[in-house]
Amino acid sequence: MQAIKFPKLFEPGYIGKLKLKNRIIFPPISTNFASVSGEVNEKIIKFYTERARGGAGLIIIENMCIDYPSARHGATQLRIDSDVFIPGLSELSQAIHDAGSFASVELTHPGLNADLRFSNNLKPVAPSAIEFRKDGIIPEELTLDKIDTLLQKYAQAALRAKRAGFDAVEIQGAHGLLVNQFLSFLTNKRSDKYGGGIRNRVRFAAEIRERIGKLVGEDFPVSIRLAVKEFISGGIDLEEGKRIAREIQRVGYNMIQADIGFGGREKRLEPMPYPQGWRVYLAEEIKKVVDIPVATVGVIREPGFAEKILEEEKADFVVLGRTLIADPEWPLKAKRGEEKSIVRCIGCNECVRARHFEDRPIRCSVNPTVGRSWDFTALNKAWVSKKVMVIGAGPAGMEAARIAALRGHKVTLYDKENNLGGTLNIASTPPGKEKLRWLIEYFTYELPKVGVKIKLGEEINEKKVKDLNPQVVIVATGSKPQVPPIKGINSPNVEVAQDILSKKIRIENKNVVIIGGGLLGLETASFLSTLRNRITIIKRYRTISKNIEPIYRDYLVSELDRRNIKIIFEAKIAKIETNGVIIKDKGEERKIPADKIVIARSPKPQNELFYSLNNLKGYKVFLIGDAREPRKIINAIEEGFLVGNSI
Repeated sequence: MQAIKFPKLFEPGYIGKLKLKNRIIFPPISTNFASVSGEVNEKIIKFYTERARGGAGLIIIENMCIDYPSARHGATQLRIDSDVFIPGLSELSQAIHDAGSFASVELTHPGLNADLRFSNNLKPVAPSAIEFRKDGIIPEELTLDKIDTLLQKYAQAALRAKRAGFDAVEIQGAHGLLVNQFLSFLTNKRSDKYGGGIRNRVRFAAEIRERIGKLVGEDFPVSIRLAVKEFISGGIDLEEGKRIAREIQRVGYNMIQADIGFGGREKRLEPMPYPQGWRVYLAEEIKKVVDIPVATVGVIREPGFAEKILEEEKADFVVLGRTLIADPEWPLKAKRGEEKSIVRCIGCNECVRARHFEDRPIRCSVNPTVGRSWDFTALNKAWVSKKVMVIGAGPAGMEAARIAALRGHKVTLYDKENNLGGTLNIASTPPGKEKLRWLIEYFTYELPKVGVKIKLGEEINEKKVKDLNPQVVIVATGSKPQVPPIKGINSPNVEVAQDILSKKIRIENKNVVIIGGGLLGLETASFLSTLRNRITIIKRYRTISKNIEPIYRDYLVSELDRRNIKIIFEAKIAKIETNGVIIKDKGEERKIPADKIVIARSPKPQNELFYSLNNLKGYKVFLIGDAREPRKIINAIEEGFLVGNSI
């Protein structure tokens, strides 16, 4: 029998008396897949079943509403506040068990962070009536009677979870929600038994555990997602977090997931530049002071990295959220030693943007099957194996080639460059965007494995297509720089951003003006700043692009500010000169001195080949990715998947 490559990951672990087959936990990530009324549906069952089939030891179902509608948290949220939801929840737990995993649910109350859009405009409740919300609404301070009622709601919800077949429950005690609000001096100003010292501030969490034990049984495991550090002055620091954790153990919780509280949106929903496992130190410190299991979370993407955490005893379990959204089979692949076949989460936060900023179901750039039906996910063998020619080895072309080959077609992938990746090679250059190379590494390994022939350094034209005589042609030739009609644009001191990010051009220790303040311009500025350049960005509009994922946008803007990169808003380019740029700013012309001018306007499709082929008879021709319209990775991979699955 072959030895398991990552033995620590796949040794059994205990939460109370619950024995898990491995140390991998899928956490409660809000999906917006539930019905509007909060019921389980086929989409929810499929999503969690896939992650259970993929090999996770424990699946924790997303934030459950325990008090409807006042505690409703999100556009659609599963409910556990009434017995009428038990049948649907039973189906969900059974599906997870049938797929080989244990199942838990997270019990959640948003407290003062309730979203009035979803809570019927009911006034939020909180430990204290303080002004803390951005909208200035002051929550209602919970009376002792109302606290008692909420404690019963938590306990009743846990009982329903047990009756529905779940193996454990988790209490949401982090992320600035109600239990966290009792724990933190930032929001708990009470002078009664629920406020003041640590034992009093932990009392609400302690009594939740006590009530659950009395109603459900002391042996029923209860874990807690615990705020052990906050990123606002006056909030919980790690030393206080340790003292809170000791109290949490004392009152009977069976596991702590070491997490963060207030001030941590960027820290909790990390954008791409955050390093792998940066939050592990929280679990490591908590583990020093408690005897119950401690789980760690936060940008853990690779089995070797996770194994090392466990080997070094920094945590007892690893929590893989976005990691298992990107690839539900991460555990199985790791167990088989096939880590190169894992689709690693790149941290693009499309899932976060959908759920937290757009009130939409979560989606994934690298996994187009997230939230889709079983029929969509299925890759059925093609009735007839066809000769398929894919032109362009960017994300759209690579995914189309992979899917078509998996379905039994004879696929050859061509690209004029000498490497796979297309614009991923450009997009991965700015500081913090290196994870995009993970996609290139994945396809480099996977495409030959599924039978795709790869021919690089070969430019394809209409004649070559005719000579090769494929039955299907997929054109994924990407985009090209857009050069605006500005006077002086052909000056020798003008470059395009794509040539800089592809490292065809090197600019160092110069005064640089970047024309264009979208994502391309901002990231080009970030990269050029690492080469000691002094940079000014000229932007036509007042706002930073809404097309940029909001958390990353805020991070990027703060980085540009830290690097002393200047942005001039609402300015137009009058002309380019050999030693600078003339701009119109507030109706007046002025000169911005520059050694180099970089054009960073949105690219345009490179699709001439498609239109020449589309006029020919005898070929089925598809146009996908940026060649169709320059957009994002999620669009490219989805179109590649759809076309590859349609042939």
